[in-house]
Amino acid sequence: MTEEQLHLLRSLRPHGEDDHETGVPEARAAADAAGISVHLEDEHGTDLAMRSALDQIEPPPGFEDALRIAMRAARGIGEPPAELRESILTAVQLPQEPQPLAPPRWSRRRWLGWGSGIAASLALGGKWWWENQAFSLARLSRELATITRKGISLSLMSNDKLAVSAWLTANHAPRPETLPVKLDGLGRKGCHLYQIDGHPVSLQCFLLPDMKQLHLYCTPSSGLINPPHAGAPVALSKQADLTFAIWAQGQQTILLLSREPEDLVRSLIS
Repeated sequence: MTEEQLHLLRSLRPHGEDDHETGVPEARAAADAAGISVHLEDEHGTDLAMRSALDQIEPPPGFEDALRIAMRAARGIGEPPAELRESILTAVQLPQEPQPLAPPRWSRRRWLGWGSGIAASLALGGKWWWENQAFSLARLSRELATITRKGISLSLMSNDKLAVSAWLTANHAPRPETLPVKLDGLGRKGCHLYQIDGHPVSLQCFLLPDMKQLHLYCTPSSGLINPPHAGAPVALSKQADLTFAIWAQGQQTILLLSREPEDLVRSLIS
């Protein structure tokens, strides 16, 4: 059995999704002949158990924002110090000389070493990837839908319209100059300022009489590659469980997301 066959079997997905790939049947036969198939199954079982445990972990509030901030900070790393570069290359480099084969033994340290090296490489190379991703209106809509479904953050909790306006101004948050009269007449719950891939997006949360919520997001149109045109009709649409209303006002793009029916949203912004 070759080292390449061993590596191939260790990298397979656990439910047989890759069994049809070239070389897999031969590698499995070689593993059976070498008497190490049981060890490989043990490794896959441990991977499955860890993945299942990770799937059940609920990230703490604010984790998503913190992660995005960390990724943006990685863009400014530039050229790594020589010693860091060497440690990364050492961590991700395969041995150059043939190594004697032995029955595989589970080594979490080995995979953590690989993971640390790859993660560092991704962070150092992240500048090119992030800066070359177009921030489109469709992508912004997906991001905001995820935030709305998972649960919004509020830096200020207040039902006072003037307090919300003052907080947005003090934090240099983008916001509409005016709002539709019926929408502006609703009570507030609070506000927040997100940074989504380096783009500021403000949130104002409105309350309906039955305590249901409307989420009004606002971001500068200059940060989008295909923003709506100022003066164009409001674009209303239903996407899964959310109603979207999207329009432009001056230099700002506004997205109103709600679980309420289109007719209700239309009545509030007309």
